[in-house]
Amino acid sequence: MATSGETHAEPREGGRGIAKIGALFRRRPDPYAGADPERATKLGGALWAVSGLILAALLPLAPPTDAIGGLGWPIAGAIVVACLLGAARLFVAGPRVSWNEMLAMSFGALGMIAMLEWLAGGHSAPYHQFYLLSVVYTCCIHPPRRLLAYFATFVLAVSLSSTYAGWTASEAGDAGVYVLITLGLGLLGLILMDGVRAQRVTLRTEEAHARHLADTDSLTGLPNRRKLMHDLETASAQLAAERPLLLALFDLNGFKAYNDTFGHQAGDTLLTRLARTLEAAVEARGTAYRIGGDEFCVLARVTAGEVYELLERAGGALSESGEGFEVSAAHGSVLLPHDAPDAATGLSLADQRMYANKASGSRSAGRQTTDVLLSVLSERDPSLGIHLSEVAELCASVCKRLGVPDAALVPVLQAASLHDVGKAAIPEAILAKPATLTGEEWAFIHRHTLIGERILSAAPALAEAAKLVRSSHERFDGEGYPDGLRGDAIPFGARIIAVCDAYDAMTANRPYRSAMSTEVAIDELRRCAGTQFDPVVVDAFCAVLADRTARVVDRAALQREQLS
Repeated sequence: MATSGETHAEPREGGRGIAKIGALFRRRPDPYAGADPERATKLGGALWAVSGLILAALLPLAPPTDAIGGLGWPIAGAIVVACLLGAARLFVAGPRVSWNEMLAMSFGALGMIAMLEWLAGGHSAPYHQFYLLSVVYTCCIHPPRRLLAYFATFVLAVSLSSTYAGWTASEAGDAGVYVLITLGLGLLGLILMDGVRAQRVTLRTEEAHARHLADTDSLTGLPNRRKLMHDLETASAQLAAERPLLLALFDLNGFKAYNDTFGHQAGDTLLTRLARTLEAAVEARGTAYRIGGDEFCVLARVTAGEVYELLERAGGALSESGEGFEVSAAHGSVLLPHDAPDAATGLSLADQRMYANKASGSRSAGRQTTDVLLSVLSERDPSLGIHLSEVAELCASVCKRLGVPDAALVPVLQAASLHDVGKAAIPEAILAKPATLTGEEWAFIHRHTLIGERILSAAPALAEAAKLVRSSHERFDGEGYPDGLRGDAIPFGARIIAVCDAYDAMTANRPYRSAMSTEVAIDELRRCAGTQFDPVVVDAFCAVLADRTARVVDRAALQREQLS
């Protein structure tokens, strides 16, 4: 038994050809897709110019006087001028000439040829050959389904000559053959150009797809860094103060830990999910990009009042938490042209602000860890907690005096607050011993910086502070511990902590001695500058104390004036 598919006979080759020709005349969404308007107008301009010149040369050979006598010359001359004007129009306006106008000019060409034939007295006039030129050009330029009316007009124009010249059967047959040849050549040009247009459409589609792939992140489907740079370049030419361009960069916090814990496949799934959420959050106002790794970007035209809301929405879209993980986003943003004059500068500034924000998040974690450790130390020895707080305060003032940048200030203050954390492992009997320590006891004391480093290194946010704690008891002359570092080899922050720590220790009561006065402590610091301490730091420290003293004196004088 034959299946239903076997009941249909294969179409014959001839049927296929007819089907292909019929397919040319089917309605398409864009009949001119793949057409080249610039080439069409240039070719049309050349044909109109050449036709006008040839017609001017033919007029004396086939005078346009048979129908209406001498009055035919002005009409024929007007036709020649119209041809030259048509050429000028196509050359000057170029692609601005619409397809409708070019098709109308083709209909006009048929009318002018028929007019010249009538003026010259019949179908034997040499102007008849211009039909072929007009038909082939028109079929090569316009899509098939726009040519049915044109073909009908062509046949009508050719047959009109029979009404004023009369045809014999032989001449009628020749005219029919001429029409068929002309239509055949036109149809051939039509098929060839339709194939060319189809190829152009395919190439453009493939190019657009290639551009899309080049501009799209393969994992998330968001536009990538290449597309961002292109869009920034385009938008930079249209910067407006009343509606500035928001450029916001986002970097995920906690994503690496998520990736390490749950695996790369889960990490890719999370990135894709966050990308979709971010795109939905900003699509009404801007564009979301993934510019690499766990970094995203948002580009949007906003008013000043919309900035905060959009950043909050984007930051929320890039945040997710669950059992055993929490992912959030640090961001940095700029408004162009308010914050930067151009896109390149704005991108650099946004990047700096993003990493400053990210570092701020790390410092927050470090602050929490520092507070916990300080609470532990204070519970064990309240005086030690007070000492650490005072050293940190002194370090802050000295760092400001020395111009320590903000990025380096945080680990210095963390280390100043926790430089004695290793003493938690030193027996109380040694720390509170009123007598001179033995060599073995001094060995215990010298280990406290190493112990402190190990304790702080357990917290990633305190990693830099841990290095400073290790070196906080080195001496400028190389006689300190634990590594015997000398001079500039000692981290600068550790040199600051050493001076502040020594001063606070000298001006505080200890089990084995009474507190020194401020003046004596300063003299001791100056005496040890260059041996135990960095002279530059000692000078800055003394200047800080002098400023404090001056402020205290000024406040006291002001209070006396108010009381009097």
